Amino acid sequence: MDLVLVALIAACSPLLLAHLTNRQRRSDKREDWARSDAVAEKAAEAARLLLAANERVAETTAVTNEKLDVIHGLVNSQMTAAIQAELGATERELVLLRRLAAIAAPDDEVQAAEATATAKIAELRATLADRLQSS
Repeated sequence: MDLVLVALIAACSPLLLAHLTNRQRRSDKREDWARSDAVAEKAAEAARLLLAANERVAETTAVTNEKLDVIHGLVNSQMTAAIQAELGATERELVLLRRLAAIAAPDDEVQAAEATATAKIAELRATLADRLQSS
């Protein structure tokens, strides 16, 4: 009887071992799938958060650019006004220098000031023309 029992155990051992091994493999595969699903869910959530953050950055950038455009316009208009004021003052200065030269014999200093004022007027007019053309 012991011999039959030993033979039966010897015959069933590989089958039992194969059954247990297959069962463990199926369990391992289920765990692997569960881990893969969890990783995929985390990756999807990270992608969603990144997209939301990118959208917020794009909105903030658009608002900032609009504000910068307004500031740029204000600075440009103020700069243009300052250049126009300087041009007007330099033109008045040139008129006064020419009147002074008409009243009295102009010396080298008056002639140099007149040449400087004339050059400055040309420069300021060119600058204003460039500003008006670029805006």
